Amino acid sequence: MQHRELIFPTSLIVTDQKIDISGFSRRQKTFYLNLFWDTVAFYKSRNKPRVVIGMAGPTGAGKSVLAVLFKELAKQAEQSFAFESITIDAYHYPNSFLNSHFSAGEPLKKVKGRFDTYEVHKLAGDLERFSFGKKVAFPLYSRKVHDPVENGAAIEAKHCLLIVEGLWLLYDREGWEAIGPLLDFCYFIESEKEQAKEPVLKRHMAGGRTFDDASRHYELVDSKNSDLVLTTKARANKVIPPYYLV
Repeated sequence: MQHRELIFPTSLIVTDQKIDISGFSRRQKTFYLNLFWDTVAFYKSRNKPRVVIGMAGPTGAGKSVLAVLFKELAKQAEQSFAFESITIDAYHYPNSFLNSHFSAGEPLKKVKGRFDTYEVHKLAGDLERFSFGKKVAFPLYSRKVHDPVENGAAIEAKHCLLIVEGLWLLYDREGWEAIGPLLDFCYFIESEKEQAKEPVLKRHMAGGRTFDDASRHYELVDSKNSDLVLTTKARANKVIPPYYLV
C-alpha cells in the first residue's frame, strides 16, 4: 500500500524536555516510519472505534520518545481517527503522598518509579472508560514540578487510537495484572542496561538532579526496575529493538 510521505521531525518535546533526534540514520527513520504505519494498520484491522496499544520496556528504552514521535507523525498522516498518547508516569502518586507513605522504613519517594508508586487502579479505570467510548480527561506528568497534572489530556473523539507507554504495563502483580487485558496490542522495546544508563542519567539531571543524586537513583531504582521489567517481555505481542540497534 502506498503511504502518504511523512517528514521525520528533528526534535520532540517529551514531558517538558526537548529530545534531539536529528542524528537518526536513514535506516532508523525508515524503521520507525514503517512501525508507525504498521500501528495504523493494526488500528484499522480491529474494526472498532477505540483501540489501546501499549509500549512497555525497561528504563531508557525510548518508550516515551516513540509514543510522542508516533503522535507527531500522525498529525501529518491525516487519518480518519484521532491519535493520542499517555504515560503511566502521570499516574504516579503525588510527591506529598510518596513522602508520607513508607516501604521498608523509607518513604516511597526514594523509590519513585517502582511498581508500587503508581495509582494503578486509577489508570485501569481511565483505560476502561476510554475503551467504552466515554470522554476521559487523562492526567499528564510534568518534569518541571515532578508531579502529575490532572485533566491534562481530554479525549472525546469517538474514533481514537491511544498509545499508553510505561514500565509496568505487562507486570502481573500489585494490581498491574488488570492493565494487560485492557491493551489491544503491546510492543516491548528492548534495551541493554549499560547502553541505556547514560541517557537515563541525562534525563534525571535535566530534571534537576545532580550527577551523584542521579547515579544513586539509577542504582537504587532504575536498574532494579529494568531487571524486573525485562521478565515481562514474553507477554508482549511484538518485541522491537532499542533505537541504537535499529
